[in-house]
Amino acid sequence: MNKFTLLSIVLGVVGILTLGASGVEQRTRQSQAVADTLIEIRKDTLIEKYLKDSLYKAIFQRDTTMRIDSAAMRAQADSHKVALPEVITGDLNGLAVCAGSPVSVPYTSSGGRFSPDNQFVLQLVDATGKVTNLSEPAKAGPFGNGTLAGVIPVTTAAGSRYSLRVASTNPVVNGTVQALRVLPAPGARIELADGSNAVTVLPGQPATFRIALSGHGPWSFMLSDGTKVQNTTTTPYEVTVTPDKPTIYKVVNVSGPCGSGTVSGEIIINVNENPNPEIAIKAPNGGFRICTGTPFQVAFTATGKYQTGNGFVAQLADSTNNWTTISASGTASPLMARLPYGISPRGAYKIRVVATQPAISSNAENLIVAAQAVAVLRNDTVKIEEGKTAELTVDFGGGGPWFVLLTDGTYENNIAKSPHTIRVTPNNPTPYAITSAGGACGVGEYSGRAFVKVNIPPSTITTGNLSARTICHGAEITVPFTTAGRFYANNKYIVQVADTSGRFVNLATTYKDGVLKAAISPAYLKDTLNTVRLRVASTSPAVAGSETTVKILAPNVSQAIVAGEGTIRPGQTSKVRVAFKNGLPPWSFVLSDGTQVNGTFLNPYVLTVAPTASTEYTITSLKSSCGAGIPAGSARVTVERN
Repeated sequence: MNKFTLLSIVLGVVGILTLGASGVEQRTRQSQAVADTLIEIRKDTLIEKYLKDSLYKAIFQRDTTMRIDSAAMRAQADSHKVALPEVITGDLNGLAVCAGSPVSVPYTSSGGRFSPDNQFVLQLVDATGKVTNLSEPAKAGPFGNGTLAGVIPVTTAAGSRYSLRVASTNPVVNGTVQALRVLPAPGARIELADGSNAVTVLPGQPATFRIALSGHGPWSFMLSDGTKVQNTTTTPYEVTVTPDKPTIYKVVNVSGPCGSGTVSGEIIINVNENPNPEIAIKAPNGGFRICTGTPFQVAFTATGKYQTGNGFVAQLADSTNNWTTISASGTASPLMARLPYGISPRGAYKIRVVATQPAISSNAENLIVAAQAVAVLRNDTVKIEEGKTAELTVDFGGGGPWFVLLTDGTYENNIAKSPHTIRVTPNNPTPYAITSAGGACGVGEYSGRAFVKVNIPPSTITTGNLSARTICHGAEITVPFTTAGRFYANNKYIVQVADTSGRFVNLATTYKDGVLKAAISPAYLKDTLNTVRLRVASTSPAVAGSETTVKILAPNVSQAIVAGEGTIRPGQTSKVRVAFKNGLPPWSFVLSDGTQVNGTFLNPYVLTVAPTASTEYTITSLKSSCGAGIPAGSARVTVERN
């Protein structure tokens, strides 16, 4: 019997049952009092068993022969998918190579399976995504890893947007990529500094040109005159030559880490073998500014041919164009010259260099005679508050820039304007004068005095308010305080307390990192709770601070008073109350029944007791922060047994 036949039978039975149920329903409407037994089906009948086994399953359970379970099919399809393996290209640490260089790249594989005929190949990928195989396909090692070697093509352009990867052939899987930089080939171009390709020099005069190097260094190159330079990292590289005849210079070859490179350019150095003699004076930056009586150098250039016995001298002219020799004869630059004493700094002067054979002269340059510096500190009295800055004024004359040194060590130089302001910050009232001053011609004349008054406020100490504090005798507390005015480095702060006569006495005090602590232990206390006067004082200067008060409890006077009364039946509990006074927490005590309470801050403290017989409770021992205490009172708990 197949499923279709069984389904037909079940449907027939359902139809019969439905018709029977309809008839019964009709008779029920006719007589509500008659019990309906025609359609009652006992739970243990064969019909119900049949319904459970066949009908229910047929109607309410999925018939897999008639329907397609798409979710199950998708799950089954997913289970047959083949996971692709992964190829991991080894880390190259930012590898940089030359075109034509060999490379060796490790790799590993993981994940899915490779076909038995699978092989691995090393690939170069450029910025456009173009792929070039660098190695022949090769099998992996026994653990799915290996190393592939290849050569970067010599035609590969230099750049930093390359990458290397290892790929598999079956299945085709592109491995992870590693960055690669292809270095440029070296290059060398010969040139003159002014961009021209020719220069003319005199016999024996040097000429300088440069080699502009490109690519990746260090570089080595050779010039057409045989000059060789090895492993330089400088570009442009300057070369100085002194040819004795016109010469053409070229770079013959250049090489670097990436092999030989390209060369370009040529220059011509012409040599003028029969020049006319010429002299050119070289003025220093800012021109000639010379002090009287001070030797100075006169630099010049002399080109061309001079007669035997020629000499050079420096000459000075005033506004009348009357030239005077101011140096000894010399054969080369520079000449040492000196201005005549008594020369006026207000004149207009020129300087030149003259040759004797032949008698020719250089161009003339202006010369300024610098006068001796004069510095005057303005006589003044300046008042400032402590810690503020005072301004002193110095007037300068003569040749600058100037410098000045004051009596307190204040030094300033390269002063270009007059008058000049100097800022000082003295701690105490201080007189000022000039120790030294000068200018372009060295130390000059100086004078003047000034005085700075410093308003030093009186030293005061304000003791913090402790009137709300209650402490035990001998307790160490932090005493707050503030100061104003000046206190010296050897100063000490001390906490003082007034005795019974009103005289303040020192207490043991510690001061560290701005925190002042003292053990408050007056020699005499007349009451259980005492209010004492306290202050902070200093030693240098001796200052007595403002006073405050603090409440001090006498030692060993705290009390614990036991109270309570109760009547209980066996097994019941009662309360015992302990009240504390004349002391500071925490309190510790021992009850007469042996109960110990340590370090409580509760006041009053209530105990729950459950004696088995009538008991009187007292305190046998008492301690507080202020020492031992005095027990008092009792509590009685009566146990009734009848």
